[in-house]
Amino acid sequence: MKNQYPITVLALFLLTLFLGSCGSVKHSQMIMLDQVMADTSMIDSFPVLKIRTDDIINIFVTSRNPETVIPFQQQKLASTGAPGASAGENALGQQEGYRVDEDGCIYLPFIGKVVASGKTIVELREEIISKLVSYIPDVSVQVRFMNFRVTLLGEVFKPNTYIIPNERLTILEAIGMAGDFTPYAERASVLVIRERNNVREFARINTQDPTLFMSPYFYLSPNDIIYVEPLKAKQFATQGDFLSRYSTILVPFISFVIGLLGGLIFP
Repeated sequence: MKNQYPITVLALFLLTLFLGSCGSVKHSQMIMLDQVMADTSMIDSFPVLKIRTDDIINIFVTSRNPETVIPFQQQKLASTGAPGASAGENALGQQEGYRVDEDGCIYLPFIGKVVASGKTIVELREEIISKLVSYIPDVSVQVRFMNFRVTLLGEVFKPNTYIIPNERLTILEAIGMAGDFTPYAERASVLVIRERNNVREFARINTQDPTLFMSPYFYLSPNDIIYVEPLKAKQFATQGDFLSRYSTILVPFISFVIGLLGGLIFP
C-alpha cells in the first residue's frame, strides 16, 4: 500500500502535463508590426470594379421636374420580371434595381437597351446621362452596385455573408466585420476564392506579412469568399477540452489502474 502513493502522484502529474499540452494554442498578431516600415507608403491606385453579368445595379434618376422621372420609378419598382429587373426587394416586396442580363445589358425608359457589362459605375452613369439629357435636360443620375457582398467562413467569430454599402473593402476590414479571427485561426494562410471571367481563382493570403497590402487580393471583389482554416492545434485543443471535462472521472480511474499495477509490480 505504501508504494501506491508515489505512483498515484506520478499519474496525476503526467495527466496534468498531457491536458496542458493538448489545450495550448499559440496566439499571434494579425500583422507583424515590427516588420512594417515606420515611413508612410503611397497608395498607387484603388481597384476599379467593372460591371458584370448578373450584377444588380441601382440607378436613381432625379430632375427638377419630378413628373419626368416617374417612368424610372415605375420601372424600378416593377415586379413583372421585365428585362433588367432586379431580384432585390423593398419592404413592400417590390423589385428594385436593374439586373444585368446575359448579354451584359440593362433596359431603361426612353433610351431602352444600355450595355453595362465591362463598364465602371462612373462610365455607365456618364453614358446614361448623355442619352437621357435629350429627354430630361436637367437630369441627375446616381449609379451604384446593389450586390457587393462577401462571405466569410471558418475560424472567424461571426461567419456570414455581408452586404457592403460602398464599393471598396479590404480583406482586413472583412475579417473585422466578421468579429476577427478566433484563437484557432490559421492567419498565415487565408483562402480567397474569386470568380472572374468565368474562371474561379484560389489565392492564399498571409495576413501576418506586411506585403499583404500590395497583394491583388487585399481589396476584395463582389462575391468573394474568404475561408479561414483552423490551426492543427485545434484538434489537440478539442481533445484537451474533452479530457479536461472528464478529468474527474479519468484521474481516479488512472490512479486506480496505476496503483493496481504498482501493487502487482511491488507486492
